[in-house]
Amino acid sequence: MSGSDKPSASTRSTAATVSIRLLFAFLVVTTTAAALLEFRQLFPSMRLNAVEIALLVIFPILIAWLAANFWIAALGAASLFWHRLSRVIGAREDSGYGPQIGPRLVAVMPIYNEDTERVFAGLRAMYRSLDAEGRLSGFHLFVLSDTRDPVIARREELACSALMRDVDGVGRVFYRRRTQNVGRKAGNIQDFCERWGGHYEYMLVLDADSLMDGETVLRMADRMDADPKLALLQSWPRTVRARTLFGRLQQFATSVQGQPIAEGLGVLMGDSCSYWGHNAMIRVRAFAASCGLPILPGKPPIGGEIMSHDFVEAALLVADGWKVRMMADRQGSFEEPPPSLIASAQRDRRWCQGNLQHVQLIAAKGLAGMSRYHFMMGVMAYLASPIWLVFLILGTVQILGATDVLQTVDILRPIPLIIPRTADLRILIGLPLLLLLLPRTFGLTAIALNRTLRRGHGGLLGLAGSTLLELILTTLVAPVMMLLHTRFVVEILIGRSSGWGAQRRDGDGEPFRQILRVHWLHTLLGVAVAIGVGWVSLEALAWLAPIIIGLTLAIPVSWLSGRESAGAFLYWIGLFRVPEEADPPAIVLALERELEHRGPGDLRPVGSTPAGARLGRRSRRSAVTPRRGWAARARTRPNAAIPDGLPGSARTACPPSRRRSPGAAEAVASPRSRRRRAASSAARNTGGVPRRRSAGCAEDRAGCRGRRCPPASGRCARSGTRR
Repeated sequence: MSGSDKPSASTRSTAATVSIRLLFAFLVVTTTAAALLEFRQLFPSMRLNAVEIALLVIFPILIAWLAANFWIAALGAASLFWHRLSRVIGAREDSGYGPQIGPRLVAVMPIYNEDTERVFAGLRAMYRSLDAEGRLSGFHLFVLSDTRDPVIARREELACSALMRDVDGVGRVFYRRRTQNVGRKAGNIQDFCERWGGHYEYMLVLDADSLMDGETVLRMADRMDADPKLALLQSWPRTVRARTLFGRLQQFATSVQGQPIAEGLGVLMGDSCSYWGHNAMIRVRAFAASCGLPILPGKPPIGGEIMSHDFVEAALLVADGWKVRMMADRQGSFEEPPPSLIASAQRDRRWCQGNLQHVQLIAAKGLAGMSRYHFMMGVMAYLASPIWLVFLILGTVQILGATDVLQTVDILRPIPLIIPRTADLRILIGLPLLLLLLPRTFGLTAIALNRTLRRGHGGLLGLAGSTLLELILTTLVAPVMMLLHTRFVVEILIGRSSGWGAQRRDGDGEPFRQILRVHWLHTLLGVAVAIGVGWVSLEALAWLAPIIIGLTLAIPVSWLSGRESAGAFLYWIGLFRVPEEADPPAIVLALERELEHRGPGDLRPVGSTPAGARLGRRSRRSAVTPRRGWAARARTRPNAAIPDGLPGSARTACPPSRRRSPGAAEAVASPRSRRRRAASSAARNTGGVPRRRSAGCAEDRAGCRGRRCPPASGRCARSGTRR
């Protein structure tokens, strides 16, 4: 075979990915079919009633959902085991030599009414970690605020000024606050790409609770450099700094199960992975050219602006021929878990609305098959709850019907329907349990075989005790989350939007009045079902026992879930421990030191202390402190807190008299309302996926021409031409 006839590495990779996807589909279908044949044995009669037919329709949907998640984890576990045998897992890539990356990299953190002290302590720790990597020196940091509260906004400005003072970040650290929060987080990042994206090749997208160290960011940038077609690299963020019982539960579950699932997604999806909205590195040119979001037909909450933008942006990149990959190793990427059951449910309310919007995109033209699968799995993450609820209700009715209590109900009368019978019932109960429990087993096995991870999770005894307690608490919480998710789906279908509220990321529990308001109906329902079903049939009561116990204990479990004292007690007895506590990463220790040594009194403007006076004189144009004249009047404008100079060259700023007003700039950029109308019309006429116009370019805008300051026009992120 000649050299030209040999298959390329990308071709071999594509063939391997297709083979894995076919194997995955075969395994899911086979598992579902086997479970359905066994489930049919519950109904020995050849004539089925309406309830039995409904159960036979719903059951394979639920089993297919469980089987898909199970086989993803199984693929990930097999891949991790293979890497372990090959001595690849955990090996650091040699990144000591290579091209300078810093001037081409920008880290952006969109925030909205967040805890200012926590946000800027994390940014300070990350800035120093990234700057310590020689090849990342010179990177820029943008804080993109959508905060509406003027008190919090003022604290953000002071905190950013203090950050610039502490890290000597003049000309590299920038703060911008929008007063018109069009498009929420996605709109904020889009606006950044339109105004400044052309100056950078890579964009590191962070969330308010994100932590990433310099070594991990450098490895991600090297992977992006090595493959010019790689547009997005998503890391696997591990949860850290949990204090409450619920937070520690989530932290332990993610540490045990997260890596096999993330690795499995990477193996299955190949170059068509998903994007989680943060802790990811993006090629700015590809993002600006491909990721203009569609305006969905119809009214919110199903129509209108897309809320869960990350899945859609990944799908648009893949549709345009770019690669989106997953990096699932245990290094350097972190986030923080929600502190309580109610805080987690509030976050799920927004995600539920965003994921249900994706129903309109599953059949949209031009998308890759794996992107459609991502959308479908995201929708099922919330639709599974009402489907499980209907299945439980119908199963209870079927059991009660067998006791002659409901024999007079029309839906229980037999209907002629011939289905072949099989011979064995033994795996009927065991199969669903295996599909739920084996993903945990994969992670536990990998931890048990690794001495460092085993010690980090409390040793074999602590690992076993933590796993048992996690199963008990998860069983108690599951019926409550099932009813909450069902309520969310119903509210969205009847037209109630979730809005855009700030997330609660810490705190010692919810107010008890809030807990009662959320869970009183769950408790009442649990007691009522226990009395009613138990009076009629003890068999049906046993069938529903896990559900009834979880609902009845909803109030105390929810209250306990948000208590820091409960989390501290579990840590003291050696449960729910993770390696990040036994051997804290340097970036986490740096964050803890920042939070310990800083307070509200440290949020002082640049130059307000003798030590910062010289820096204050250097940064008059870059500081975020109020100034007289034009700058003082501009504090309420969208660009008020943006430094006057071009990122990296603050001395080239246009004088204030030559600036265009924000309104004029928007007029040049074409009004967003015009984009919405055009996009909605295109969706109705073509049935495809209309997109907002991507980052503004020289051909779309008038450019400077003496009216616009160069930094605001910069370089087009899509074409690379100066505007």
